[in-house]
Amino acid sequence: MKNVYIEFDGYCPESKLKGEVVEMKLNDMDFWESEKTGLQITIFPPYAAILQWRGEGKFRKTKAVASKNQNNIGLLLTKSQSQSGCELFPDEKQVFDDSSDLADFIDSIDSSYLEFTQKAISK
Repeated sequence: MKNVYIEFDGYCPESKLKGEVVEMKLNDMDFWESEKTGLQITIFPPYAAILQWRGEGKFRKTKAVASKNQNNIGLLLTKSQSQSGCELFPDEKQVFDDSSDLADFIDSIDSSYLEFTQKAISK
């Protein structure tokens, strides 16, 4: 049986799991960030990678949203790589095909980049 992968549609995947539709906007780091949850995504077609830390809500002044950008729609939703220095890139072996796996990964995301780096240092 062929896997059915979860695709990015430009809206916050975390909010969608809760039945909500929340836009993602470009933040000052050029990541797509949820207006509600801080979840961040980087785009590397054909993948959209969920970062391992939440954003700070510092959005660009543009009105652009991920859901209106056709280049973002239909990308395979993945975890980001865990290797140091590669955390912005998709892990092509970790494409989500199950909403419970997606929810588990989202629950493991650090609340900030500082928390993420501190955990990495202590490993």
